[in-house]
Amino acid sequence: MSELQTYASKDLKRRPFRSTLVLISLTSIVASTTFIFLFGNVLLDVSSFSITGTLASSMGMFFSTFVWFILLLVFILGAVVVSSTVSLEMVTRRRDIGLMKAVGTTLDTIFDFFMAQSVILLLASVVLGLTFGTVLYMIGMIWLSWYLPNIQFSMNFPILQIGFLAAIYLFAGYYSAQKPIYDTVQESPSLALNPDVGSKVTKVGFLDSFGLAFRIAAKGTGRRIRGTRRTIISLFLSFTIASLLWMGGGVVETTSRSYMMRSMGTNVIAIGNSNLLDMYYDAYSLYGTPLNDSFDFLEISDMINSSLLTEINDVFGVVKVEPRLVVYSDVKEGQGIVWNELLEEYTLIGENREGSALLVGVDWDSTLSDWYFEGTRANNTEVWIGGNLADEMFEDPVVQSLQFEGYSLSVSARAFDTLNGGMMAIMDQTVLRSFFGVTGSNLALVQVDYYDEAIISEIQNLAQNYGFDIYRQQDVLDENIQIVHSIWILLNPLALMALVSAFLGLLNYLLVSVFGRLRDYIIMRSIGAKPSFIAKVMIAEGLDVGVRAGIPALFVAALLSIYVLIPDAAVPTLAYLPISMITIFISMIAVILLASIPVYIFFMTRNDLRVSEFSS
Repeated sequence: MSELQTYASKDLKRRPFRSTLVLISLTSIVASTTFIFLFGNVLLDVSSFSITGTLASSMGMFFSTFVWFILLLVFILGAVVVSSTVSLEMVTRRRDIGLMKAVGTTLDTIFDFFMAQSVILLLASVVLGLTFGTVLYMIGMIWLSWYLPNIQFSMNFPILQIGFLAAIYLFAGYYSAQKPIYDTVQESPSLALNPDVGSKVTKVGFLDSFGLAFRIAAKGTGRRIRGTRRTIISLFLSFTIASLLWMGGGVVETTSRSYMMRSMGTNVIAIGNSNLLDMYYDAYSLYGTPLNDSFDFLEISDMINSSLLTEINDVFGVVKVEPRLVVYSDVKEGQGIVWNELLEEYTLIGENREGSALLVGVDWDSTLSDWYFEGTRANNTEVWIGGNLADEMFEDPVVQSLQFEGYSLSVSARAFDTLNGGMMAIMDQTVLRSFFGVTGSNLALVQVDYYDEAIISEIQNLAQNYGFDIYRQQDVLDENIQIVHSIWILLNPLALMALVSAFLGLLNYLLVSVFGRLRDYIIMRSIGAKPSFIAKVMIAEGLDVGVRAGIPALFVAALLSIYVLIPDAAVPTLAYLPISMITIFISMIAVILLASIPVYIFFMTRNDLRVSEFSS
């Protein structure tokens, strides 16, 4: 260690409370953002789970977009908070820089001295923060394996992600420390020793109507406009992440539940061969077994008589009866033609990939399903394909075709359906019948008003008279909805850690701001100001900064959740958004108040604090 670094280290020890505060603050923030980033990556990398491709393909339309956006915000948050904390710490050293200039210390020595201090704090906090963040991540993985026992993890340690985070934090902290040091060493000693000279003071605050404490707080934040802006940005990001995970997570869960209900239908009783029904609905379960060619779906004896459908349709309480034809078949990727802008000519795409999929024949005009799809509506020469089939076999599905049994149908859309893990295709029933040379249907879906045992028993008796069985589809739908709920519950720890990050960032700012004006508060106390009034001023400053960051974050999160990140977004009730926003806002106020309490306790109990520890 060089002599300059030794002096820098000793100077940090000379200011033990402030140095420890910055170290704890930086370490905690790095740890919380590291945990959010790593645990969010686990949720994003669904392929690391040893489950069927159902969840990845079906939820991938919005799950990946949602979590990727959260991770992007977390990445930005970590860099902003680390840079703002380090920069704010160097801003508090202005008086010390002024003293060193006044006694004739060279500019290079001053710059190197304080950069050495910032590097020491930065390296220590990043190493400790990444260590604690990784420990939290491992605890989260243990909890995840307990919470979802059906999921097996590869347990590959995220060395590259941790190294990447460390590099970003060090880069952001190192360069953010340079500017306040450089700006101060360029000033005259008199300006550095009296930093309040020439600083802007806010005359009016938006909370001034609440009383004198808020007017004093507004002027206090005005004198620290640089630190306030950085803190507002970091708080805005923290509150946005928490609001998105809380509010947007609920919207996404409701939307995914809506997608499932639209694709499967509600209160449905299925009729068909008992073995066919068992395999079909096992393939419909998110944790079920995909179909294979061990069962012949085209047995003549499995075709449902039209007379049975007529009798069931006459049962009181039956809303709709829909016959379907389901066939498990080999399929092939058909090539498509696209315009290549680089070559300025049309190019064939597609590698003639082969696979197997479940083909579902429906009557587009009378089907009880209302799939969410990306593309255009299909006709009798077109087909919709599931998410997993589109991902595994196609480069650009909507310009390619699906081939089977020597026939080819143009792909017009990618549809949301969890059936067979997304390895499925939906087409016109009459076309599918003609391709395979069969008549009739091997599956009937009966939608009833509600699950009444008398109605179900009557349908079952009619089906058994024709040699068929029934299956309660609603049970599989409810199971899938519960699984999706359990997946989205995993986002709650991220929301809590985002609020923790906001709490730590605001706490650090308030400590610096309040103790930076330690003389002001001591004078207020000496002339008779009650402790309760001083506490109000400190809380008011936290509210002034926190509310300015929190309210925009709430509206940004709501707009992103409803209109940007989630297609065809659905909410549980009309009151969901306003209730969620009010609840999150109350949580933000609680975080702000909690951050103000330690500041007041420190101020009222630590009479041995040296003003130089927080001088600016």
